[in-house]
Amino acid sequence: MTMKHNFAWAKTGFAGLMGGLAVLLSAAVSCTKDDPVAGVSDAGTNDWIYKVMTDYYLWNEDVPGKGDLDFSQSPDRFFASLLSEQDGVKYGDGWLTFSRIEKKKEETKSISESDSYGFEFAQYQDKEKGVYYAWVLYVLPGSPAAEAGLQRGDWIIAVGSETPNVTSASAFYSGSATTFLLADAKREGNKVTFYKRKAIPVAASRAVEDTPFLKDSVYTVGGKKIGYLVYNHFSSGPDDESTTYDDRMKQLFAGFKAENVSEFVLDLRYNQGGLVSCAQLMTSLLAPASALGKTFCMIEHNEKQAKSNETLLLKKNAEMGNVNLDLKRLYVLTGSVTASASEAVINCLIPYLTRNQITIIGEKTIGKRVGSNTFGTRENYDWLLHPITLRIFNADHEADYADGFEPDVKIEELIIGNDLLPFGDTNETLFAEALARITGLKSRTVSAESGGAIRLAPSSLERKPVQGLVFEPEK
Repeated sequence: MTMKHNFAWAKTGFAGLMGGLAVLLSAAVSCTKDDPVAGVSDAGTNDWIYKVMTDYYLWNEDVPGKGDLDFSQSPDRFFASLLSEQDGVKYGDGWLTFSRIEKKKEETKSISESDSYGFEFAQYQDKEKGVYYAWVLYVLPGSPAAEAGLQRGDWIIAVGSETPNVTSASAFYSGSATTFLLADAKREGNKVTFYKRKAIPVAASRAVEDTPFLKDSVYTVGGKKIGYLVYNHFSSGPDDESTTYDDRMKQLFAGFKAENVSEFVLDLRYNQGGLVSCAQLMTSLLAPASALGKTFCMIEHNEKQAKSNETLLLKKNAEMGNVNLDLKRLYVLTGSVTASASEAVINCLIPYLTRNQITIIGEKTIGKRVGSNTFGTRENYDWLLHPITLRIFNADHEADYADGFEPDVKIEELIIGNDLLPFGDTNETLFAEALARITGLKSRTVSAESGGAIRLAPSSLERKPVQGLVFEPEK
């Protein structure tokens, strides 16, 4: 059989805006066994699940004995009964479980969004009226939303109507050609009032490429050359076989190099993760030149699978087209869903830059420092398993961010009353703070007080199909 390793997490027992959030940290390896026959019973499926968990689960010593389990349960309930209390992190008022199980669906190699208007948003619910509003976080190029002129910071208060009417946030995801009613929002205490602005026509939803590159710029401020990149997921290309995005990343850094960039702001505020190979490439492009060719990360499994432990190296400059920036410090913008591969880049740069030279601006990251395998992709079971199977460490064998990376400068972006200015705008809340730190100028950051404020979570990002940190060994 073929088995995939995934650094995976899923949410259990957590009510509220973050329901359903999943961030994966994945690696692909292989093992062999005969495929089961189609139509396997739940008990038969559960036998397979139990074997996988006792062999590969990182905390396999915590899996209950067979005599303490009910093999007649549905596979999802059975899987949940095997999980360790170490599996996950506290998030808000609930618990985010990293391991997960899912029903198989039709496979697709594309990471493009299917049937989407092409924007992500934070949602606000008026509980008295029972309606939802969408605060636009970003718009994907070439999407129906982009063609309609929708912009980051816009509020959508109705779909296909002149009055607020969205009772399910899914109306903002996809649908037929319609109109979005835009509005301005005003907050007084804990009350929000929306003022109609205009209605814009929007074409029917369609497949939209979910490019990871939303903004790249070079700024000259106070005599310093500053590079800025909004990078939304660690993907090598729009499908499993492509390296289009890796090639684009190297092209972008060639541009930064040509501009003699010596300071860099990496915007990962909405980045939930992706391929470890992309994290390896990104880290190699940012690291001091003296670090190239040295350890990027160490991956370790449980005792049964210790033979699969390995060390990955930072790429050499020649492998990347000689576009390493040889940075001495880095500024990283983070948000409440920043996780997995994003955190791995920060952690794996620490041995070479030191933590003091990495300034994190924004919110605390998730704390995703373990990984999982995907089992069942080629078997005839109706389920895919993503149990945690490995830990990831930096070159100093450290991974001290179980509770997430605390920001050096805490700024809560998604509070009603803040402005969501375009990415790269020098007055944009998080970026302005980074520029102030780089240049020594007075901070221009203005952020609403979080105490008693109406704070939102980037809820639409919960459905994104990005697979946290995915490791694919050499072919």
